[in-house]
Amino acid sequence: MLIFGVTIDWQWTIFHVLGGLAIFLFGINMMGDALKKIAGKKMKIILEKTTNTPLKGIFVGVIVTGLIQSSSGTTALVVGLVRAGLMTLPQAVGVIFGANIGTTITSVLIGLDIGAYAMPIMFVGSFLIFFMQKKKIKDIGRTILGFGMLFFGLELMGDSLKQLVQLPGFAQLLINVSEYPILGVLVGLGTTVVIQSSSATIGLLQQLYSTGGVPLIGAIAIVLGDNIGTTVTSVFAAVGAPSAAKRTAAIHVMFNLIGSVFFFILIKPYSALVAFISKNLFGVDYLTDKMTVSIAHVLFNLVTVFVLYWFIKQMVWLVTKLIPSKNEVVIDDIILDESLIHRSGVLALENSKRAIINMGNVCRAMFEYTYDFSFENIHKNMEMGLQCEEIIDGMDDKIHNYLVKVGAGELGRYEMTEMAKQIDTISDLERIGDHLTNLIEFFEERYTSRIELHPEAKADLIDLYTLLRKTLHQSLKAFESKDKDVATEVNVRENELDKLVKKYRKNHINRINDKTCSETEAGFYVDILSNMERIGDHCNNIVVNVLTESYSHDDNLF
Repeated sequence: MLIFGVTIDWQWTIFHVLGGLAIFLFGINMMGDALKKIAGKKMKIILEKTTNTPLKGIFVGVIVTGLIQSSSGTTALVVGLVRAGLMTLPQAVGVIFGANIGTTITSVLIGLDIGAYAMPIMFVGSFLIFFMQKKKIKDIGRTILGFGMLFFGLELMGDSLKQLVQLPGFAQLLINVSEYPILGVLVGLGTTVVIQSSSATIGLLQQLYSTGGVPLIGAIAIVLGDNIGTTVTSVFAAVGAPSAAKRTAAIHVMFNLIGSVFFFILIKPYSALVAFISKNLFGVDYLTDKMTVSIAHVLFNLVTVFVLYWFIKQMVWLVTKLIPSKNEVVIDDIILDESLIHRSGVLALENSKRAIINMGNVCRAMFEYTYDFSFENIHKNMEMGLQCEEIIDGMDDKIHNYLVKVGAGELGRYEMTEMAKQIDTISDLERIGDHLTNLIEFFEERYTSRIELHPEAKADLIDLYTLLRKTLHQSLKAFESKDKDVATEVNVRENELDKLVKKYRKNHINRINDKTCSETEAGFYVDILSNMERIGDHCNNIVVNVLTESYSHDDNLF
């Protein structure tokens, strides 16, 4: 088709742009997924263990995002760790900052302009996938294949974009982007929202800039819009999520929005600096036009991180005020101070005890959510109960690791006994969380399968829950105060609970014989009673350690 004296094969152009974009996105996802498999669970462990300061968090965020090629993926991991109590929000901020730097790695690779080698790179990757037997080698092959596909997709898009920039209308649009940078910001924002990949938008821009179709100032405006647009994914993901996820998304938005506004105001000196770096710092022959766009992208994130690093506390304070916790499990900010381990074993154990008390409070909250969900199908109660279980598991892991380190230090006999009792207690609390989760799942199945509870069965459960609530509360009180009288009461209540379970199990058998309850109810009701009985047993285990001066358990501590 002849337009303004320029012949355009629209079918060829559209197919190459869309096909190239699809291959690019598929390649970058394949590369990220394969790298995740190669790294395995190490990424989560690295995030959890090495982010005790925001600065370390930044470095970890860069590395993890560079590996998985997705700042959104890193953010998702961070949200999970924050929800589980394994990472504080200030630590999460550091990782998010690092993720923004890490996401620039793709643009740097594209700037190297090795598209001519895309085919042999894909061949090497395919060879490893199809002819190697080891799973890890195959994953390395997928990484290499994805890397090659990334460049092959860009080459396809680049060939078609060269034709588009010859059109006067398209060329005028790009000139307008340069003259009115706000238009470029909107183009970058809109494209990233549609494609849902900032790396793809930057890659597309690098190809476009290399054709000479868009001036540098226009390209930089699009980069700024891209950085705003990339936050939309995390905002959508946070809709309906707990406050931890919303705060994490808010930090991501603040980072990119503040940086974009700052650089938009200074867009002319910013573009002049980028041009200076690309032409003079390394030498004009060294850098490609694609790398110039990458420099703008890297510079944006590095400077924004450097400036906002000094305001992390203020950012955390602001998002906490803007997004308060409503109807959610609130965890007291208990920091397990490892410096206490070397200074005083007694103080370290007191520190871990406060954390265990906090863990017990989450168990109590989970109990109430489970109770409410047992008799009324309110989905929010189920969600909150399962969120508590996630937090309990995280706290169990964190406190246990801390106590192991305490045990490796110099402790007296009393401290060693206390440490062993604390390890038992967190184990019992974790198991209580597991049994409450079982109850939630049983009642979810009840609602899904429309199983009606017999009125007598419902009344029996209410009695058991009432006694169990008192038992749980008193066992936690006994642990906190070391009150042997309260511990003895728990022991008595647990015996009452066992008798009630036996009685109600017999009542249930009578209902089965009388055919007054359904077969489906008959099956799951026995499991409910067993789980409630086990919760009582674990409450009793907690107070046994209060009643005994020495540690009498035969289980291995570690």
